[in-house]
Amino acid sequence: MELIVKHVDGDMKVGIERRGGEYRVRIGDKTYVILSAEATSGVRSLLVDGGQYEVAVRSIGDDRYEVTSSAGVEQVQVQDPLTHLAEAAHEKQAGTGRQVVEAYMPGRVVSVLVEEGATVRAGEGVVVLEAMKMENEIQVERDGVIAKVHVATGQAVEGGDPLFELE
Repeated sequence: MELIVKHVDGDMKVGIERRGGEYRVRIGDKTYVILSAEATSGVRSLLVDGGQYEVAVRSIGDDRYEVTSSAGVEQVQVQDPLTHLAEAAHEKQAGTGRQVVEAYMPGRVVSVLVEEGATVRAGEGVVVLEAMKMENEIQVERDGVIAKVHVATGQAVEGGDPLFELE
């Protein structure tokens, strides 16, 4: 499983794989072997590459968690990669003028819902993209006109490929 952990120091890709009673956690180019046992107080005792650590994790809402350890208290947000990429694309696309809407991740175009020149309203679907075995309707963030459609039904796309342009 791949996750994105947003932290004050930046975003980290974290890969988690369960193998029997242990977890292999990959952060960047380093992999950690973790054994976990829960204590009665809700604190987890972790064995990480031979060292022992006590950690408490508490949900504080909106995919946000408070992590308490001997190093102090940290707040993190955990997202799946699709949500993370969608948020990043949304932040990048904010504003007015011509916007090029890009694929969030690799996938296949299931359908194109509008033609070039069509007037669209905020929230209206333009392209349906299948990614990670899920269909995602890509919607416009604001009212406008579809200036150009870059994809066709059945076409494979990579993350960052242009899907359509909005004026």
